[in-house]
Amino acid sequence: MKKNILLIFLATIISLYSVSTAWAETEQTIKNNEDTLELNSDAAILMDATTGEILYEKNSDKKEYPASITKIMTALLAFESDKMEETITFSHDAIFGIEPGSSHIALQEGEQITMEQAMYALLLRSANEAALGIAEQVDGSVEKFATHMTERAKELGCKNTNFINPNGLHDENHYTTAYDMALIAKEALKFEDFKNIIQTTYYEIPPTNQQEEARYLYGQHQMIKPPSIYVYEGCEGGKTGFTDEAQNTLVTYAKRDNTELIAVVFQCKGAQHYEDTIQLFDYGFSHFKTVKLSSTSEVSQIVSVVNEKGEKIDSVLAKLKEDVYQTVPIDFEISKITRKINAPETISAPVYEDDMVASVSFYYEGNPITTMELFADHAVSLEENVVTASIQNDKKVDSTNNFSSFYTIFSIFIFAVICSIISFFVALIICRFISWRRRKRRRLARRRK
Repeated sequence: MKKNILLIFLATIISLYSVSTAWAETEQTIKNNEDTLELNSDAAILMDATTGEILYEKNSDKKEYPASITKIMTALLAFESDKMEETITFSHDAIFGIEPGSSHIALQEGEQITMEQAMYALLLRSANEAALGIAEQVDGSVEKFATHMTERAKELGCKNTNFINPNGLHDENHYTTAYDMALIAKEALKFEDFKNIIQTTYYEIPPTNQQEEARYLYGQHQMIKPPSIYVYEGCEGGKTGFTDEAQNTLVTYAKRDNTELIAVVFQCKGAQHYEDTIQLFDYGFSHFKTVKLSSTSEVSQIVSVVNEKGEKIDSVLAKLKEDVYQTVPIDFEISKITRKINAPETISAPVYEDDMVASVSFYYEGNPITTMELFADHAVSLEENVVTASIQNDKKVDSTNNFSSFYTIFSIFIFAVICSIISFFVALIICRFISWRRRKRRRLARRRK
C-alpha cells in the first residue's frame, strides 16, 4: 500500500512540475498586466472565490488594521455556531462597551432581538453593540469570542491575524492582512444566509420589548446601491470599514457567469477603496475565468485490493471528494480539456475509507494543468484472516502451554520421587549409624565390668 501511494505521489509531483512549466508563459503575461494597475491602497488582493487562486496582490502579507471588515469573521463564527434561531438579550457590557460616537443602532440594556436581526445590524449598519451581543451569545464573553476568532483564522490558513474584539474598533494588537482577510471572506461565502445579508440594501427590525418603533437599516456598500456612481455589474455586496487609524477598508464580492471574485483593500482615503476595487474587478474579469473541469460523478476508477499472497479479496472505487474547478485565462476553451487517471493495478490491504489510492491529471491541448487525488470509497481490511491466524496461534499457544504444564508437573513428580529416595537412604544410613553407636557403647560397658 505504501509503495502504491508513493508511486502515485511521485506521478502527482511530476504533473505539478509540468503544470508550472506549461503555464509559465501565461503567468508572465499576467504579471506584466499587473504592473499596469495603479492602486492607491496600501495593501490589496484579488482572489478567485471558488479556487482560492490569487489573481493580483499588493503588500498582501502586510499587517493592517481592518476596522469593521472584522465583522465578516464575527458573522462567520455566528453562522458556524448554529444559533441563528436564538434571541439575544443585550447586556450592560454589550451596550456600553463601545466607543461613544461609533456605529450603532441604539440598542438598550436588556433589549431583545433575534440573532438573525443582529446579523443584519452587524453587516448592514456595522452596529458595534450588535457585534458584542453576538460574541456573548456565541461564546459567553467577548474575550472568549476574540480568542475563538483568532484560532479560527489560523485554522483557515491565516498567518498574520490577531483579533481583540468582534467589531474592529481600534486596538494596536487587532490586525490582519489582505491575504488573510480574503481567506476569511472566502469561507463566509459557504453560508447562503451570509450572501443574502450582504446583498441586502434595506432591512427592517420590528418593535422589541424596549423599542416601540421599528428600526430601518440601510446597507452602506456603494457598489450595490443605485444611483451610486460606484455601482458595479455583478457586485454581490461586502463589508465596509473605517477608523481614523485604519482609514477606509473594504471587502467586496462580485460574480459574472461562473466566475466569482473577492477583492480586499486597506488604507484608502475618500472613495479610493471603491475605485481600487473596481480596478481589481475589471482586471480580474477581463483576464480570468473559473471553469469546472469535472464533477465528482465524472471521474472514478475501480482498483483491486489484494492480501499478502497477492490474492484479490475486494475492490474499491477511487473517486473525487468534490468537483474540480480551475482558474484559467479568459481565452481558455473547455472543449480542449482531456484527462488521464493514474492508478495502480492493485493495492494491498488494509485500505481505509478516504485513503488516497489514485489520481487524475487534466490536460489542456496536451499540456498538464492540474492533478487531483482520488480516494477510496470504503475500507477493506484483513480482519477475518487476522482472526483466523489469531485462533490458530491461540491453539498453538494452548498446545504449547498444555505441554509445558504437563512437563512441569512431570518434572515436579520426578524431583519428589528422587528426593524421597535420597531421604530414605539418608534416614537408613543415620539409623544404621545410631544402631552401630549403641552396640559400640554396650561393648565398652561390658569390658569395664
